[in-house]
Amino acid sequence: MRTFRMQAMVVAAATLMLAVSGPTRAAGEQLDVCSERATGLSGDELAVVCYAGNFLEKMLTELDGGQNKTVEHVRLHLLPYLGGTATLQDLTTDVTDDPNCKVCFINTDTAEGLTGLRNSLSESQLDAYDKLEVCYAYLTERVMRMMRWSSDGVWLIPMQGVTPFDQVVQMFTALFSDSAFDVSSCMVAERQ
Repeated sequence: MRTFRMQAMVVAAATLMLAVSGPTRAAGEQLDVCSERATGLSGDELAVVCYAGNFLEKMLTELDGGQNKTVEHVRLHLLPYLGGTATLQDLTTDVTDDPNCKVCFINTDTAEGLTGLRNSLSESQLDAYDKLEVCYAYLTERVMRMMRWSSDGVWLIPMQGVTPFDQVVQMFTALFSDSAFDVSSCMVAERQ
C-alpha cells in the first residue's frame, strides 16, 4: 500500500510539472495525440501515446462531457484495445471459464467498436505500435492507476480544467519518465 501511495505521489508531481511546462503549442494549433510537435514525444513513445491516446482521448472527452464511466467499464475496454488485433478478436470467443482467457468475456459489439477505433489510425501508426509488442495488461494497469477515481473506487472522475489531450500527454510523460517502466516488458521483477 505504501509503494502504491509513493507511486501516486510521483505521478502527481510529474503531472503537475508537465501541466506547467508541457510542450509548447502555437495559438490555435490542432492538438493531435499522434503529433510529435504537439506531444513533445517521438519514436516508440509517440507510437504508444498515439495508439493508447486514440482510445483515451475519446473516453476522457465522453467523461468530461458528463458520461459516467466506472473504472471497471473502462478497464474492460482498454485492455483488449491495447492488446491489438489478437485481443480484439478474443472479444468474440473468450469466456471466463477458460483459465487461459485474455479478455475473458464475449462482446461482439465491443469488438466491432474497438476495432473501428483502432482502424481510425493510419497503417504506419498501427505498425509502429504493433511492432513494440506492448505488454498490454501491464500498460492497462498503469494507465488505470493514473486516472482519477471516486473515493469508493467505482467511478472515474473528470479532471476539471485539463483537456483530454493534455491528460493523455501528462499520463504518458509521467509513465515514460519512470525508469522502472518498460512498455514491452511484462516481467514482474522489472516492475518493482
